[in-house]
Order: sequence, then C-alpha cells, then structure tokens
Amino acid sequence: MAFLLRELKTKTPEVKHRNLIEKVKDASREKERFLEVYPQMKRELEESIRKLHALADMIDKVYRGYTITQVLASSTGAVSGFLTILGLALAPVSAGFSVGLSATGLGLGAAAAVMSVSATIVEKVSMVFVEAEASELLPRNKDTEENIQDSLKEITTRLVSVSKKFVNTVDDIKKNIDAIKLTKANPCLANKAKRLMTTGKLSAKSTKQVMKAFGGTALAMTKRARIMGAATAGHSLALDIVSIVKDTKHLQEGAKAEFGAKLRQQARDLEQKLQELIRVHDSLTQ
Repeated sequence: MAFLLRELKTKTPEVKHRNLIEKVKDASREKERFLEVYPQMKRELEESIRKLHALADMIDKVYRGYTITQVLASSTGAVSGFLTILGLALAPVSAGFSVGLSATGLGLGAAAAVMSVSATIVEKVSMVFVEAEASELLPRNKDTEENIQDSLKEITTRLVSVSKKFVNTVDDIKKNIDAIKLTKANPCLANKAKRLMTTGKLSAKSTKQVMKAFGGTALAMTKRARIMGAATAGHSLALDIVSIVKDTKHLQEGAKAEFGAKLRQQARDLEQKLQELIRVHDSLTQ
C-alpha cells in the first residue's frame, strides 16, 4: 500500500514540473560545459589536421627523392653492367683496356649499390620518424609498431650487406688495377692470358702463372666463364632497365607514398569531425 502511494505521488504535476526543471538545468549545464571546452577541442582538431597534412607532404617529398635516387642508381647499375659485358667481350683482344672497363664497371656497380641502399635507409628512417609522429595523433596500432621494428631491422641488414659488398668490390677493383699494371710490365704474360682466354690451351705451368697473376679478373677466365659472366651481367642490366622504366613512370604519375595517402585520409576524417563540432556549436549559439 505504501508503495502505491509513493507511485501516485511521483505522478503529480508538481513532481513532473520539478523533474522537467532539473532536466533543463542539466541541459543548460551541458551546454555551458560544451561551450567552455569548444575552443580547445577546435584548436586540437585543427592542429592534428595540420600535422597530418604536414607529415603526409614530408613523406611524399622523401619518397619522391627516394624514387629519383633509385632511378639514378639503376641507371648507374645499367652502365656498370654494360661496361662489364664490354670488358669481358674485349678481354681476348685488348687485355689492358678490357680490364680497365671491368674496373670501371665494378666501381660504378659499387656506387650504384651504395646509392640505392643510402636512399632506402633515408626513406626507411623517414618512415620510422613519420609513423612515430603520426602514432601520437592516431589510435595506437600494433601493426604500426611492428612496421617500425621491421624497418629498423631492415636498415641494419642493408648496412651490413652493402658494407660487405663494398669491401669485396674494392678488393676486386684493386685486382683489376694490378692486372692493368702487370699487362704493361709483362707483355709475355699478357699474351699467355690471351691464349688461355681464346683457345684454352696452355701448359699447366703457364696456366698456373696466369691464374696467380690475373686471378679474379677477366684475364684469368676461360671462354665459357666469360660467357657465363656476360650472361649474369646481362641479366642484371635487364633488371636495371626494367627498374628505370618502372620508377620513371611512377615519377611521371606523381610518386606518392601509400602511407602519405593514409595520413591524408585520416586528416579528412578529422576535418569531417571538425565540421560536425562547428555545426553543433553554431546550433547552440544561435
């Protein structure tokens, strides 16, 4: 019975009126609270949008520079491959000149490798920086953290790889330079090397002398070995040409990074939220 009386009392007009007044007061307090924090919310959204666009522009600029450098590296690699093939082809005809071409080809190949790896490292480091900056503006993403770790590991691996390759290339260039000097100082030995390259027929003693003097250069290679070397260089040359065509086309189309596009999409999403915030503010202040 007491319960029914309480229910009847809550349905009286006075109680309903008081509840309505409380709701209006609550709504008024919410409005005041919103209008109070609105300037800060608007500033933070605008700042996040600006930063996202700036990061996207930055990564696109780095990516375009990376692509241009890769074109240059591939072009240098293509010249290196051509000189290597030419050096192998001319080895039986002109020992000193062919070795000079091979040494130049090796040097350009090393330069192309260093150029390519350097561009990759700059691009990866920039991506790590941008992803770290963007992670402060976007929701935490496990994939982003893994990408950063993978990029750092790849940078280390590439540095070790190019360092080893550079050391080996310097050693090969030294061998070719020494071979050039030896062909001038010992024409008889150079002629033996030519016979080994053309006919493959040479005494065991002479063959040993040639291999010891010109080992690691085209002058100590048989005809079959030179053909295999030329085929390998030709394959690398073809890959460089394909890479040049692909990257050049990419540059003509704008060469924008995928992550840059993702950042711009996030900026557009925030711009929509900003417009919604402004509309709510305008509706409350009119």
